[in-house]
Amino acid sequence: MRFIGSVIDKLQRHPKRIVFPEGTEPRVLQAARQFVSLRLGAPILLGDRTQVKEAAERLNVSLEGVRIINPAESEDLDEFVRRYELVRHRKGLQEKEAREAMLKPNYYGAMMVAMHHADGLVSGTSEISGSVLRPLFQIIRVAPKTTTASSCMVLEVADTRFGHDGCLVMGDCGVIPDPSVEQLADIAVSAAQLSQQLLGVRPRVALLSFSTKGSAAHPSVLKIQAATTLAEQKAHAMLLEA
Repeated sequence: MRFIGSVIDKLQRHPKRIVFPEGTEPRVLQAARQFVSLRLGAPILLGDRTQVKEAAERLNVSLEGVRIINPAESEDLDEFVRRYELVRHRKGLQEKEAREAMLKPNYYGAMMVAMHHADGLVSGTSEISGSVLRPLFQIIRVAPKTTTASSCMVLEVADTRFGHDGCLVMGDCGVIPDPSVEQLADIAVSAAQLSQQLLGVRPRVALLSFSTKGSAAHPSVLKIQAATTLAEQKAHAMLLEA
């Protein structure tokens, strides 16, 4: 738990507001309680207030220090609807469709992050990845100088010889099934940036394929080789601009 311990330490020094769209889920309620107990910040549960409270009572989980928002009754709903309609106007989205979307917790939670009403979003206990990611892609812009939205998985192993003290950042593990050379290079650079932010060390990046040291000639191997070269160029250009 070395990595998690470092995250907890950072959050205790710099607490954050985290929104949980699945407000009645048992694991979410327990996580929100622990988030408060560890003094990590302010958890925000989305859902019908009565249903959230009833679910918490069944689990004997205190909601002290936990904020509950029902999107349908929120004073921010109209503003969020207008914002979403503006973001998706090129897709021909109408006000009625925008309102229907904002009533869905994952969409409302994504808009909270976009509008700086929350610092982060945690979802996926009962929702498939697409239902969680789609609102984020539609509402939240990618970071500056980034063209590819991807994902990373933080893996911590017992053998500290691997990665940084046993911690590795693996990307992309869930968003782009068959990335292009350009996308692979973007993913590599983004994963390196995230590693540096999370671990505070200069990252070392490896792009993986089934070929060992060029033992096989295959289009997918050539793509990895090209992506590696392009990623190096992108990283070097970013250093020169810094």
